[in-house]
Amino acid sequence: MRVHSSQTTGAPRHRGTPCFGLRALGVETLGALLVLALVGCQAPQATTQPALSRTGNAELVQYISDQPFVTAEAAYRATYILAKGEPFSGEFDELTQKLTAEKLIGGGWNYAAQRYVTRADVGFMVCRACQIRTGVNWNLTGLGRYAWRELIFHNVAEGGDENHLISGGELIGILLRAEQYRTRTGKQEAPPVELGPRPK
Repeated sequence: MRVHSSQTTGAPRHRGTPCFGLRALGVETLGALLVLALVGCQAPQATTQPALSRTGNAELVQYISDQPFVTAEAAYRATYILAKGEPFSGEFDELTQKLTAEKLIGGGWNYAAQRYVTRADVGFMVCRACQIRTGVNWNLTGLGRYAWRELIFHNVAEGGDENHLISGGELIGILLRAEQYRTRTGKQEAPPVELGPRPK
């Protein structure tokens, strides 16, 4: 009597039934999946960018407007200016600690200086800097995606997917409208932020 291999395991094996085990994927497919998993887990970062000015508002605005996407350091410095009315001249780590202590960025954020930020990140920072406390979801969750929707509601942001990266030009527009919002709502305690070139 011949014993088939399927009978030794107790599981019947039917011809034509696809095998979904790792062997069926093949070495090439497994390699591709591994690369995707490793790359997909990392936030995109800027590789080379010009030095970021720490001295003035106009210089920072010019720097941001020239960037295709905004890095955490640029966004943090802009947020500080929006909230305080003056630039922060210290290092990025010091700035991160200051913004965390004042709850202008999330407590669990561990962003590298060159990491690109999303619209949701910017929504969180701008809502905190402008003291926007409207919106049930934003108040209950504190999530950036709901903060972004509040910025749209208050005409500070113009729309777009909150999970996408934000361009320099888009951030400059948001900062200008955020200043207008603060003035309009009486939340402008600091002097207005200089968001354009200095007059000659």
